[in-house]
Amino acid sequence: MWTRLTRARQGGSPDGISPRSLPCEEPKCAGSAGFQYQRRGHYTRACDGRRVQRFQCKACKRTFSTQTFRVDYGLKRVSLDVKIFLALISKVTQRQIAKTHHCTLRTVARRLDLFGKQGRGFHEWRMRMRGIATPWEGQFQLDELETFEHNRRLKPVTVPVLVHKPSYCILHAEVGTLPARKPLSKANLAKLARYEKLEGDVKRKSESREKMTRCFEVLARVCDPKAKVFVGTDESTPYAVALKRLFGERLVHQKTHSSVPRSYKNPLFPINHTFAMLRDNLSRLVRRNWGASKKREKLESHLWIYVAWRNYVRPITNRNHTQTAAMVAGLCPRMLEVTDLLAVRMFDSKRAQRRAAESC
Repeated sequence: MWTRLTRARQGGSPDGISPRSLPCEEPKCAGSAGFQYQRRGHYTRACDGRRVQRFQCKACKRTFSTQTFRVDYGLKRVSLDVKIFLALISKVTQRQIAKTHHCTLRTVARRLDLFGKQGRGFHEWRMRMRGIATPWEGQFQLDELETFEHNRRLKPVTVPVLVHKPSYCILHAEVGTLPARKPLSKANLAKLARYEKLEGDVKRKSESREKMTRCFEVLARVCDPKAKVFVGTDESTPYAVALKRLFGERLVHQKTHSSVPRSYKNPLFPINHTFAMLRDNLSRLVRRNWGASKKREKLESHLWIYVAWRNYVRPITNRNHTQTAAMVAGLCPRMLEVTDLLAVRMFDSKRAQRRAAESC
């Protein structure tokens, strides 16, 4: 069914890439092997004049079209998609993107959320497709990047990132809160009290351990349960505790002191280099600027846009223009374009999440 629908829509999709879920939520037909449908006319899109075929599910009688499976579903100015995507990973703020492309800030903000969701869904789907059939070779590295939302001292944020050392492929990333950086002045204490009141009198706590553990849990799912796992981190105690609990005797843990110069000789150079690229490509991570995140949820969306671009579109190095990090890691058979990432829509339904958990 999916093959026939993708042939009907304009534009191509990456080799072997198709979503595992359907928009139809009826238990009888959603994602089932015997899904049946029939043609129900067509319509012309007002934004680009493209002719779209419409279908109807024979079981639940709900209608859908080839446009339902596209990322630009419901968007009007589809010509801006690639431009906004590239600007978001080129250290351009959302306001400047809106000014440059003569659109509203809301248009850019909506695509930030949409592309972030698409990037995360696409990457997680490729991780599931790879599975554990092909063993991961080499070391994995994890560290935490510190940034903030709205206020540097009162609302710090931690960003743990898991990287595959041989390919520089980013396997997973999380965003979590950190408590305010004390000691604080009287003015900052009063401001912190106002922030806590706005958030329901909830004191800001550290989510570093929780988010870091989630990254290691992703690593545990993709690695062979019987093979040794090589991990490199700094000498932080929570890292060692979480790794020992998840991998036990299979763990080979290399610890590097944080005071070691961050040069090419540093064992943690791949993860340090990844953080340097993040700060250079995402406007909200550049230190001390007004483009900083106001909400950490937006930072997470922006981060997953970068992960998708870094893994599947950007060449692994400036000298190697034929391979991406995902190709070296075995996640994707070829180098993709931004249009490939924004072609097939990744659905985020409860059924799709359950299916993903079962497949992992």
